[in-house]
Amino acid sequence: MRVSFTIVLMLILLTSTAFAQSLGKISGEVNETGNKALNGVSVSLLKAKDSALVKVAVSDKSGHFEFDNIKEGQYLVTYTSVGFEKKATPVFELTSGGNVQMPAVILQEASKGLSGVTVQARRPLVENKIDKMVVNVDASPTNAGSNALEVLEKSPGVSVDRDGNISIKGKQGIIVLIDGKQTYLSGQDLANLLRNMPANQLDQIEIMTQPSAKFDASGNSGILNLKTKKSLAKGFNGTINLSYVQGRYPKSPNSIGFNYRTGKINFFSNLSYSYWTGFNDQHLTRKIGESVFDQQADQKNSSHNYSARVGLDYSIDKKTTIGFLVNGIYNKRRWENIGKADIISKNVLDSFTTAQTINRDTWQNFGANVNFRRVLNAEGRELTADLDRIQYDTRSRQTSDNYTYLPDGQLSNHSGNPFLLRGNLPSKITIYSGKVDYVHPLSKESKLEAGVKSSNVSTDNDAQYSNYSVPESEWVVDNTRSNRFKYEENINAAYINFNRQIKKWGIQTGLRVENTNSTGHQLGNALQKDSSFKKSYTQLFPTAYLSYALNDNNQFGLSYGRRIERPNYQDMNPFQYFLDQYTFRRGNPNLTPQFTHNIELSHNYRKALNTTVSYTATTDILNDILKQNDETKVTFQTKENVAKRQTLGVAVSYNAPITKWWTSSVYVNVNNSHYEGIVNNQPLDVQLTSFMGNASQQFRFAKTWSAEVNGFYRTSAQETGMFLIRPMGVVSFGFGKQILKNQGSLKLNIYDPFYIQQAKVIIKHENIDAVVLNKWDNRRVAINFSYRFSKGQNVQQRKRASSAQEEQNRVGGNGQ
Repeated sequence: MRVSFTIVLMLILLTSTAFAQSLGKISGEVNETGNKALNGVSVSLLKAKDSALVKVAVSDKSGHFEFDNIKEGQYLVTYTSVGFEKKATPVFELTSGGNVQMPAVILQEASKGLSGVTVQARRPLVENKIDKMVVNVDASPTNAGSNALEVLEKSPGVSVDRDGNISIKGKQGIIVLIDGKQTYLSGQDLANLLRNMPANQLDQIEIMTQPSAKFDASGNSGILNLKTKKSLAKGFNGTINLSYVQGRYPKSPNSIGFNYRTGKINFFSNLSYSYWTGFNDQHLTRKIGESVFDQQADQKNSSHNYSARVGLDYSIDKKTTIGFLVNGIYNKRRWENIGKADIISKNVLDSFTTAQTINRDTWQNFGANVNFRRVLNAEGRELTADLDRIQYDTRSRQTSDNYTYLPDGQLSNHSGNPFLLRGNLPSKITIYSGKVDYVHPLSKESKLEAGVKSSNVSTDNDAQYSNYSVPESEWVVDNTRSNRFKYEENINAAYINFNRQIKKWGIQTGLRVENTNSTGHQLGNALQKDSSFKKSYTQLFPTAYLSYALNDNNQFGLSYGRRIERPNYQDMNPFQYFLDQYTFRRGNPNLTPQFTHNIELSHNYRKALNTTVSYTATTDILNDILKQNDETKVTFQTKENVAKRQTLGVAVSYNAPITKWWTSSVYVNVNNSHYEGIVNNQPLDVQLTSFMGNASQQFRFAKTWSAEVNGFYRTSAQETGMFLIRPMGVVSFGFGKQILKNQGSLKLNIYDPFYIQQAKVIIKHENIDAVVLNKWDNRRVAINFSYRFSKGQNVQQRKRASSAQEEQNRVGGNGQ
């Protein structure tokens, strides 16, 4: 900790040199001939000195646009809209803290039809903003043929472990939104959703490590918002994306999105199909007393994923809009493991087992949303509301056939051999959620936000196991494993958020209160009694932000937030998922929430170099742990509230062009994590300093060619209190070419050509001594074709954030 603290102080002294200036505002309106308000015009704010882009806005239905938080300097504004001639203003000056009202601008219709013209601007790969970091997905050629989970893995500060769990700056517990709407998934189901989402559907990824009180308090390390591509043009327009990926096995993520807008109606949709086949070779070595289990598991998985998202916005009048959105996923999956375990005693082979485990499941999701927006006055008062219903339905069937042999290959005659297990594992989750948000500007420099939300979740998980009785030659119900678990949860929340700009200072404070009521019922059987629990608690979650700037080059931020991480629903589901008869995973219905205090101090230099120092303290951490029975030689993985953790970290990112044709993006993070707690009734005290970094070097040749070298590396990391992940890294290459008059693109991605991204996990605690090696279908070549078509005038599509801000993220995995 002393070394880390010294590093923190040095970085603060090197990068934190000044305080910031007061920010101003620029506003105006744009019309067409006849002074009719022009909606959806792209308005760009440029620096007068070099015409560098500062900000982009889109005019609303009244033709109004606005740029907030602009530093003093000389600027000019350009107006662009399909079907109209481009127009630019003379150079003007914005003083510190001043407001500039631009004269009304009238755009003239273009003399020739411009249907089908696509206006494109090059965006940087990463943008540092005061409250978040933004990754522009299409700016990276190496994203071609990738999926959303792989794009996240390459994003600054984001890491994905061997099971698909996502963390930010070394901290697990995140909320994943798609277009501001809660995914309601976590664990393996979230990983499967993101693996089956083609990267070409994504426009941006927003990384928020310190969300405001407006967002649900859940999410230990923050929020990831995946923004999909949307068209802003009237008429019929859209995008087609086709990909083929070749690793050891073939893969093909594809999608088509289109939008039609006319008059008061805007219809939009996205359809996708993804076929994905992969493998995971796992070598597990366990020491149990004087015995050694040397297990090799060769796993193959495949899925056919179909998804659809369809929405409609209807403008009742200029101030009122109502919207409808439905989405669904149908995913048919198969997972198979062929395993062999040598059981060695005192360096002599005692016996060996073979196992074939197959899991077939159909995973379905359906969601419906109704949303409402009413603009109350011209000053920005606004009322929005959302209602959601979401349902997940999984039908899983599992078989596990295990045989034990003597060293000479003869079938052992010990009791319970062979071990043959069958499982029928249906699971259903239903979520209802509603929220209302209100925005009330108090002045040009201050704003008040408030809202309420209520959600209700019910889960029903029924594990029906049977095993084969050799003496009776029939299948018998296995009451030691069979169970049915029902869970209901109601969360009621309210928040208030206030922000104000006072010359050089920016202040924001918020408070969120959440009341949680939950009940769980574990149904009994012939061997197990019924059991149930009931919990009710109310918690406050304050947030505070302070910013200060001195000049164009330096801006500081200080923030604090308290957050909660509730266990996801499937982690509380006591299903068992088998690798073989000696190794499996199961849920824990007795999990309780963990609570976190986050403090961050940030400094931004010239919008290129960003430094953040953070401190996090978490109690009742939800940790993956192993439990082992030395007599039966059975080891299983589960989750428990086992520890508290303190993390001190420093993150530095740099994003800027080196030359006109070379842009560099670099991110590094150093953090020290200290775990203290009790695992398996034994004390746990682990401390480790780790480093992670990723970098992207982008190159542009002529006007239509691009290339990229992308990679990441991380040192040994304490992923949980028990699991030590050894160093890991990857290097990838990408190439891109604009075709078809810039309406189409071809991209080639060579991912991990040197096959260096592999995982090694070491677990040593009391009687557990294990090493796990993982290899998967990571070395791949992908080719992607994308074609954009559009016709009509640019308009602004509504951005919706559903009422479900936390529950869907907690729908957990099924063990595949």
